[in-house]
Amino acid sequence: MHLFFIDQFISLDMMAPIMYRLSKKKEIYLYNFNKVQSYNDTKIYKFLENQKKILIIDSLTDIFSLKFILLILIKLLATLPSKKLNKSVKFWKYIWLNYNFVSKKKLIQFLKKNKILSISIDESLEEKKRLFLIEICKELDLPLIMNHGGLYTIKAIKKDFRKFKDVSFFLSPNKFPIYTYKLNQKYLKSGKYLQYGSPRFDEAWINIIKKFNDKKKNDNKIKIAFFVRPTSVSYTDTLQILKKLNKINNLDVRLNYKPRDVLPTKFSNFKKNEMQSSELIAWSDLVLCYASSIMVEAVCLNKPLIYLNYLKIDKETDVSWFDDLKFVKKAKNLSQSIELIKNFTKKSNKYIVNTNNKKIFLKKFISNSKAKGILEKYYTFYNKISI
Repeated sequence: MHLFFIDQFISLDMMAPIMYRLSKKKEIYLYNFNKVQSYNDTKIYKFLENQKKILIIDSLTDIFSLKFILLILIKLLATLPSKKLNKSVKFWKYIWLNYNFVSKKKLIQFLKKNKILSISIDESLEEKKRLFLIEICKELDLPLIMNHGGLYTIKAIKKDFRKFKDVSFFLSPNKFPIYTYKLNQKYLKSGKYLQYGSPRFDEAWINIIKKFNDKKKNDNKIKIAFFVRPTSVSYTDTLQILKKLNKINNLDVRLNYKPRDVLPTKFSNFKKNEMQSSELIAWSDLVLCYASSIMVEAVCLNKPLIYLNYLKIDKETDVSWFDDLKFVKKAKNLSQSIELIKNFTKKSNKYIVNTNNKKIFLKKFISNSKAKGILEKYYTFYNKISI
């Protein structure tokens, strides 16, 4: 049996295919660290919940402890009107960063009782929660597995190499973490770093996502999936695109916000979305996107794509690995964006990454040019550590 911890929707989205594949043979446990946000209404969560061998852990908090009382207070605060909540972002971020409502004693009892063989987290799990689990895993001699938190779309250098040394294994989607964290050869040869590809984009999982995201198109309008980066730097540029798009006839534009934030569920970014990202991509005729793993999913589904590479977090340092690809349609400013959208109906096939370039693209970002067999590598890995 294996236990998976999530803390944001993106970690659920990324680890869901692993849990699903493992649940074919073994019981899998899932626990949400984030008590401010619930993902019960998302299609991926419901899908996992319906699997017989995936068991959701409701609580690991000691009843009537200080943590329990604080948790009740926080849930009451989360019921406040949206205007008050939206002004309290710093407060919710502080709670998310600093409060772990899991009882160490209760978790250890659970691990022993259910004969848990490993604990899995994603790379973006906050440090205090990660260190809490590291301590428990060392105490019980359990492997702590760190799955990647994304596809490393930005060419940034990060300094937190310690988190790799502190976990038993890091399962990487591609080679970019090596450059991002300047991982040394000693670590790469230690057996802790394993490059299996990204499970989110395995063909078997993509086909599952397509089934429960299949939406019929009811009119002749061009369906545009616009993935928005809600940051102060790109806010004005995003508004300008929307204003221009509203003046073009025959378009149906639907937005999807980046799903990582700290506000309570009903006011969070992923709750603002009319459709989840996979659902929106499946619905669309054309995808508009900033530097994001969304682009990989669009390419996997052979969707026409425009990469808006001027929508950035930071104008100077936000340089993407996608910028190197000449075969992806890029818009470097507002006028290019609108021109490409207006010309879409005339040259729609040219907006789709062709078969040969698709192989190059997938090999670069998910370590597998055909997007096949990735989940089997994860299944084999977890089986080995179960022996």
